[in-house]
Amino acid sequence: MKKTLLLFLAICSIAVATAANCKVERLEPLHWWVGMQNTTLQISAYGTNIGECEAAIDYDGISIIRQVKTDNPNYLFVYLDIAPSTKPGTFKINFYKNGKKYTSCKYELQARQQNAALKNSFNSSDAVYLLMPDRFVNGNYKNDQVKGYIQGVDRSNLGERHGGDLEGVISKVPYIADLGCTALWITPFFDNNDSQYSYHHYSTGDYYKVDPRMGTNNDYKRLADSCHVYGLKLILDVVPNHCGGAHWWCQDKPAKDWFHEWPTYTGSNYRMTAWTDPHASEIDKEILEKGWFAGNMPDLNLENEELFTYLSQVYIWWIEYAGVDGLRVDTYPYNDIKLAAQFIQRLRDEYPTINIVGECWVKSPLEIAYYQSGNNNKDGFDSRLPSVMDFVLKDHLQAAFNEEDSWDYGTSRFYAHYAQDFAYADVNNVMNFLDNHDIDRFSVAVKRDTKKFKMGLAHLLTTRGYPQIYAGTEIMLDGIWGNYEGHRFDFIGGWKEDNRNAFTKEGRTAEENEVFDYLRSLLQFRKTATALHTGKMKQFIPYDGIYVFARYNDNQTVLVVTNNSNKQKSISLERYKEVIGSYTKGVEVTTGMAYELNKPIAIPAKSCLVLDLKL
Repeated sequence: MKKTLLLFLAICSIAVATAANCKVERLEPLHWWVGMQNTTLQISAYGTNIGECEAAIDYDGISIIRQVKTDNPNYLFVYLDIAPSTKPGTFKINFYKNGKKYTSCKYELQARQQNAALKNSFNSSDAVYLLMPDRFVNGNYKNDQVKGYIQGVDRSNLGERHGGDLEGVISKVPYIADLGCTALWITPFFDNNDSQYSYHHYSTGDYYKVDPRMGTNNDYKRLADSCHVYGLKLILDVVPNHCGGAHWWCQDKPAKDWFHEWPTYTGSNYRMTAWTDPHASEIDKEILEKGWFAGNMPDLNLENEELFTYLSQVYIWWIEYAGVDGLRVDTYPYNDIKLAAQFIQRLRDEYPTINIVGECWVKSPLEIAYYQSGNNNKDGFDSRLPSVMDFVLKDHLQAAFNEEDSWDYGTSRFYAHYAQDFAYADVNNVMNFLDNHDIDRFSVAVKRDTKKFKMGLAHLLTTRGYPQIYAGTEIMLDGIWGNYEGHRFDFIGGWKEDNRNAFTKEGRTAEENEVFDYLRSLLQFRKTATALHTGKMKQFIPYDGIYVFARYNDNQTVLVVTNNSNKQKSISLERYKEVIGSYTKGVEVTTGMAYELNKPIAIPAKSCLVLDLKL
């Protein structure tokens, strides 16, 4: 007699011979596609004693390359070759032991709906909107508490779940597009049944399942489809360093070396500089790489070939399933960086034109540049990351407007920072930001000074590279300085019980509307300002609190004039004629005010003029 088990969304139907002692409980990936660049597919089978079996398949175009058994008899990794001529369809995987068939599974190969490798990924023309779904909008109150999941909703506690979900994100895609952003990065959404801090989802419990408190797999696909309708590119957050303590692997490890383990708990030293330090000790690098990011985040051993392949297929599956447009890689340098580079290359082999931005949280431009692919590193290392995040610029942005200009402080920070852009292989493919979900809010850094806040926005939207805007920045959302959860406040109006709705003009305060309108003007301008996408940059040494830089190409010049002093200044633009050239006036993009370039211009204290130069 046979019994049918449903895997997740009933994508795979599994027949189990009840008289046998071998069965399959999970088969992953959930399905696959014909016509992929890489014709090899790893199928991971999990179930009681399935590792004692051998798999057999009879389907035109499919052949079994090898079958890998581990020290755990409950796992079997079957590697297939799917010939380019293979047709979509469903076939059986039969499992035999000593010549006797014990169980069989149906597996589906689908036709590719699109060739994502040929799509346009996000690039320097884009502005990226970042959000944490749990803190954005609660679009489906029915999934706030799900049977079998430890945490429900408690908005009174910053460390608990607040109820935001994918339905809420979908509902605000038109809002994000109207703001002027052209790409959306949401933090992870995979299943996460940890007893604490499950809301952030950086500790995965099941890679092929959206957490039901966030929605369903189909909801994520709906989000991607909605983004594409409104002209947004969707960026998937990739976490190759660790999974979660609630992952089902932790109940039955696939292999003894699946995780990095120590005689006693050993956390990472978090000193990513060890990779670039020519004097670094091996023990420091080992603890950086193999130490756990946190006690509930088992450190993944990418040296295990089956794990490496499994994890790379996970993200290929989601890219293909939903039509994802780009990737952001979390905690890149916490891995063995050579293995991390191979991991990224595996994804790029399938999608050659995809853009991937890496989180390499280091503290000097040279270190950041080391992680951008194409850099001529002395040791020959190439991260394979086309893009990196400029954490050092973030530090300067959070400090400069609070300081008086001097040789080293104030806007001199920017001058010195950009002077080191020679280190980058592609400085326009660098992600800039004022803050994000891991960093104190910019609003708190400038003590909610609207003038300073707008100065930060002006610099963010006009400098080389491309901007990332953290949800809530458009309303100068508050936070708590130095508090890990203090930069993860809910978006006001994302819950029906909120007393006002900051997604609307009527629901925003006068201060919030001032910031919102300013940012929206800059974002809308940037969408078509090619000088801000790929143009060159020229800067001038700051004097007397005035800092000027230009972004320019053959068709456009944007001049950014900053007065970081506490007094209004009247300045002549004669000194900047090498970028002004034959232009005669500049139109300030947020106000529409025109300035004659051959006359002194007045710049209010603590402000920026963003001038689109005209003949």
